[in-house]
Amino acid sequence: MTNSTQATQLNTTSSNPPTSPLQRSDVEVYAQVILLVIICIGSVFGNAFVVGIVVFNNKLHKPTYYFIGSLASADFLVGAIYIPFYIVSSLAQKWYLSLAWCEWHAFFISLSLNASLMTLCLVSVDRFLAITDPLRYQTTLTTFRSALLLLVGWVHSIFWAVAPQIGWGEVIYDVKTSTCRPNWGAKGLVKRVYVLGLALFTFAIPVVCMVYCYMRIFFVARYQVKHIKKNSVNTSGSSAHGQRAMETKAMKTLLLVLGAFVASWLPYTVCSVAKMATKGSWELSSSALNAVLTITTLNGCVNPVIYAIRDQRFRNGMKRVLCPLASKDSQDFNSYLSTKGVTTNESIRQENVELGNINFAPEIPSHERNGLE
Repeated sequence: MTNSTQATQLNTTSSNPPTSPLQRSDVEVYAQVILLVIICIGSVFGNAFVVGIVVFNNKLHKPTYYFIGSLASADFLVGAIYIPFYIVSSLAQKWYLSLAWCEWHAFFISLSLNASLMTLCLVSVDRFLAITDPLRYQTTLTTFRSALLLLVGWVHSIFWAVAPQIGWGEVIYDVKTSTCRPNWGAKGLVKRVYVLGLALFTFAIPVVCMVYCYMRIFFVARYQVKHIKKNSVNTSGSSAHGQRAMETKAMKTLLLVLGAFVASWLPYTVCSVAKMATKGSWELSSSALNAVLTITTLNGCVNPVIYAIRDQRFRNGMKRVLCPLASKDSQDFNSYLSTKGVTTNESIRQENVELGNINFAPEIPSHERNGLE
């Protein structure tokens, strides 16, 4: 679609009569806008809070938390730049600003969501290395290497987001959502190569990597729980209950991570793949497309909860920020590598198994980790 055609669409949409088939009911529009406002506030303040804790807390200046900070930064861009303009266009049911800004609006959502996916992938790799090879984790994933991985991830995201702006791929104005987006039904070999590359390198490969890493983490965690139970002197009562609780928490964390991701991205992915497979002939209604797009933005609001609030050190950091006097004596926060309570092999394994905590790096003696490899 040429710029002149898109500009005509923008002007035509601006004067759509109330009887337009694309016009949605006021109740539907207001319900969507209310949800978007909630998502926007949660994404902006939640992710800004996460970034602030990582930046200003020296005890969190570690690769794992750099990845979490990068993820929060990507989700912050969605809430701060993309969602506000999407709210305005949803209320007006037309795009008020220029075509050029509409295209750059599509750039920001593509950049933010691509960077979010890449960082989610890096988080899964970080956790995978930490729990499967804890002895070499700190020497394998150094600060420099983690920074390099983040840089590569962001450059990768910028490349795929900016490509349509420089002639590879296509961004079109969607009258059903009153926003611009990549054209998944683009015609022509060059444009379809871009669409296939975008689907493969920014979605399929990161997803496969995430699923593999988290499944390996879960199976290793299950083995550790069984190993603890088998070698523990007291396998009944409170000890057995604690082991079952850790295994349950591991499963809940895994399900939350993958469940939130799938719930947010699956509708958009299915629609995009269907449009690409049918070469643009298959279309959803305006209401369905807006619902799918709104659900996608929800992931940026949920991520701070899963990747930050469930982490003990982030909770301690938030307590210190919100209630500095109450958290003054917090032992966990004042010692990043606390040695309290980590005096036996069993407690080391238990800390390793607890997937609710992001840090899996405590070392296990080599003669005890042979069974994990």
